[in-house]
Amino acid sequence: MLSSHSKPSNADLERAQFWPLFSQSRIPMALVDRDRLYVEINDAVVDMYKVQRSDTLGTRAGRTAIGDPAEGDAQWDQLVRTNALYGERLISFGAQEQMRVSYAAHTTMVNEHWLALFVTLSARLEPNGAELIGTPRMDSANGHASRLTDREREVVSRVALGATTRQIAADLHLSPDTIRSHVRNSMAKIGAHTRAQLVALVLADGLIER
Repeated sequence: MLSSHSKPSNADLERAQFWPLFSQSRIPMALVDRDRLYVEINDAVVDMYKVQRSDTLGTRAGRTAIGDPAEGDAQWDQLVRTNALYGERLISFGAQEQMRVSYAAHTTMVNEHWLALFVTLSARLEPNGAELIGTPRMDSANGHASRLTDREREVVSRVALGATTRQIAADLHLSPDTIRSHVRNSMAKIGAHTRAQLVALVLADGLIER
């Protein structure tokens, strides 16, 4: 019987295929259990949202959202029903500020524990703040998820860690144009529209490892 309503242990998480990228990435990511409680957040969440890990784990996801709570409930129900969600919410941030956040969420299983992996796609302080994520939107052809090539997985792994195109090119001794081509091809195969969305999909589906 699947343990969908119990919390995975730290050892379970550390054995998960996506864990090295989740824990090291500069893209904010969070794991939420079936009861809608935070199981883990990465350092990028701590840095960007100015929260303490100890104060966040075990609390209800979406508690800082501004507006009708029914909207968050409907989004959560959609995630549980379809195993995927792309949403946007206005949240309270700091003492007085507000932040508009868009995100991707996909479900995964970790040692028979149901988890939702949330990846922040974009975040902007209201009303006229600068983009805090910096993952540019890229056009992508519609496609079906398929296995990435070894080179594409290598590139996407570095994207998941938050590396820039130039950093990846230097690491792999390739041109920036070649790296952008690999990212576009990966996005087309997976059906992603942003780099952060690509990361959410490939981590949740176990298409890359490190």
